[in-house]
Amino acid sequence: MVSSPHNESQPISLRERKKRLAQATIEEAALRLFQQKGYERTSIQDIADVVMMSPRTFFRYFASKEDVLLEPMHAIQSEGLRFLQHTAPTESPHAALQATFEYLALLHQQQRVSFLTLYHVVMQIPSLASIYIYALMKAEPALCDALCSRQEAATNRQEIRFLVAIYMAALRVALEEWLEQEAQGDLVSLLRGYLDVFSSLSHHA
Repeated sequence: MVSSPHNESQPISLRERKKRLAQATIEEAALRLFQQKGYERTSIQDIADVVMMSPRTFFRYFASKEDVLLEPMHAIQSEGLRFLQHTAPTESPHAALQATFEYLALLHQQQRVSFLTLYHVVMQIPSLASIYIYALMKAEPALCDALCSRQEAATNRQEIRFLVAIYMAALRVALEEWLEQEAQGDLVSLLRGYLDVFSSLSHHA
């Protein structure tokens, strides 16, 4: 599970802490089973048995196996959105996005084991691979809205949406390279390298 630097000052109730702990336990067990048995051969009953709960209790936390599989990604995207919402309104779109996507890369790196397992599972099944890529793209409109709302000067939403898509593409390619290398090396540096390529191309256009 991802912890947010923006929420540390806000007290978390005992009920919420228990919920997060249960979700994290289910995620870890499910990813382990997906890697050992295969995603399609792992049932919700299998996951529930490992964490010693009923399938009915499982559904209190997740709607499906797919939700469990993609939860680490969704959690990081939520943290990235919160990070962007706290950027200074006067920052340029590029500066705000650079900081946000470097933060996203750092969060992925901090959860190296989970994302490496997720990658191995997803790459085994073409339908899951397309869902994985779509899950990345799905965050773009919310990031675009957050960035537009932080800009003091008038902004062209279409241009901002395109800019967000470019940064997301850079993150996706950096993630793929990093995971193909068994998550060795510095993901943030990889991302910066791809963003530098984009900057160089735009200056020569």
